[in-house]
Amino acid sequence: MLKASYIITLLSGIGLFNSCTGNFISVPEYSQEIVYLQRKETAYGNYLAGRVAHLRQDYDNAARYYVKTIEKGMVNKDILGKTYIILASQGKIDEAAKYANIARQNGDKNNFIDIINAVKLFKHENYKFARAEMNNIQEKTYRKLITPLFNAWSYVGENNYEEATKELDKISKEEDMKTVYSLHRGLIAEYFDKDEDADKYYSFIINDKASDMSFRALQIISNFYVRTGEKEKAVKLVTKYYGSANLKEMLTCLKNKVENGDSKTPKLIDTASKGAGEVFLEIALLFKSIPVGYDYAQIYMAMSEYFNPDNDITKIAMADIFEERQMLKEANKYYDAINETSEMYYPAQMRKANNLAAEKKYKEATKVLKKLLRDNPNNFQILFNLGDILRISDNQPEAIKYYNEALQSIFYESEKYWPVYYALAVSYDRNNEWNKAEESLKKALKLSNRHPQVLNYLGYSWLKYNTNTDNAAAMILEAYEKDPNDGIIMDSLGWVYFKTGDYDNAIIYLEKASELNPQNAIISDHLGDAYWYGGRKNEAVFLWKQALTQKDDQEELNVKKVKSKIENGLRKTPSLTIKDAKIRETLHSLNNITE
Repeated sequence: MLKASYIITLLSGIGLFNSCTGNFISVPEYSQEIVYLQRKETAYGNYLAGRVAHLRQDYDNAARYYVKTIEKGMVNKDILGKTYIILASQGKIDEAAKYANIARQNGDKNNFIDIINAVKLFKHENYKFARAEMNNIQEKTYRKLITPLFNAWSYVGENNYEEATKELDKISKEEDMKTVYSLHRGLIAEYFDKDEDADKYYSFIINDKASDMSFRALQIISNFYVRTGEKEKAVKLVTKYYGSANLKEMLTCLKNKVENGDSKTPKLIDTASKGAGEVFLEIALLFKSIPVGYDYAQIYMAMSEYFNPDNDITKIAMADIFEERQMLKEANKYYDAINETSEMYYPAQMRKANNLAAEKKYKEATKVLKKLLRDNPNNFQILFNLGDILRISDNQPEAIKYYNEALQSIFYESEKYWPVYYALAVSYDRNNEWNKAEESLKKALKLSNRHPQVLNYLGYSWLKYNTNTDNAAAMILEAYEKDPNDGIIMDSLGWVYFKTGDYDNAIIYLEKASELNPQNAIISDHLGDAYWYGGRKNEAVFLWKQALTQKDDQEELNVKKVKSKIENGLRKTPSLTIKDAKIRETLHSLNNITE
């Protein structure tokens, strides 16, 4: 709910990663020298091991080896900075504070040291000293926004309502901060059982038409109404957002909690630490909204979790950061930490399944989704995702089953469902049921308003089966007009020329397709065929061999046929004929453009 206008000043003011993290890049396996040095337990050996682990995003080992480096006597600002930053990003704040203070003694003036100390002191209920550490930060945005929020909750920890509200009032005149101010004002009032005041500030959020209510705010406010005997008001509030397709399952779970709650329902924020956790969650989500802020977001998210390990929104957001870094196992650890009764359980399990599929753990991904389907029968998205995973893992009969069940679960046909028909067609085609595939593609074509992908697939398939040549060429030309820079469509256009015997122009377009998609096995195979008929036989064999090693579309490649071409070459086959003069003219005009 914080505004993005604060991002630049925060990035410039915190000075968080002054050469502390390095770039996240791939490096070779641990060298024998590093392994040897590790065994010798030298300071330098541990440093090298830590550096390699750091570059590999293996933060647990990076921190462990950096700590060992320091313990062995190799102490400098750079190593200390790396150590306390990584420890803080893992939520190991107490340990991070130890090395941050050693760094301060060694001349490190990074104000993030003050933040780490303030967080640690707050968590251990040393509120006065926590405020002193936070007040050391002179950066404008901190003093204007974050410090008042932090200090307000520190006064809550001291059971001082008056001082807490006085601190919060420092941000009350900030127009962009009205919602943040009202939420924390309501939370603090609620904490001190000042229900009338809490209702006043929560009502402002509900009625604020200038800002969308966050799901977290919806959780907090509905919880308040349930506890204070206004369940109908809570149900009405949640129902207001119930039509949101993206949040349907989360809202369903929240609605059930609201309907089954009563005055004994516990407060969501019942300690000062949990309140501080909300502050750091706000900061983390601010940084997470821009790519360059992800390192910062991870650390503030870890601090939020340090304050309140029960907030599942923090876990989801942290997992999302790991996903962005392609650290899928780490992301799934956070998803697994979310309880089945949580509103976040459904999205967590859906994303866990996606991550497992990305790692090609298709059986595990399918198992996750089938379990979720038992709890959410006839759920369109689960059925669709199951179909996708089964299609990718080449279980076409099962994929077809779930795609059809997904289509049966919808109440009306809409353009948004065209990808299901398209995916179903792919599975039918791979299952050697072309007639059904063709029918599904025509449905997808209509619903998608003639999407270039659908045009291309249908047109290319007709060429593959040597049928409807004119319509096939017309569709591929239409797809090319709509998306001229798509390598797959470019390949199909080259294939039109190839199938009609124009090998010179086939080579031109297939080479362009290969430039756009250099790792695509099918394109390399096609280009090899064109080279062969174009008299460039050595290059053709090279391309066919290359096709066997490429990953993209490898599952569609007829490996046996390609190997036969490498051994025996190609025999000339009859060319297809385009009868429509307009299509021939269009193809000729493209020839002129390329000349």
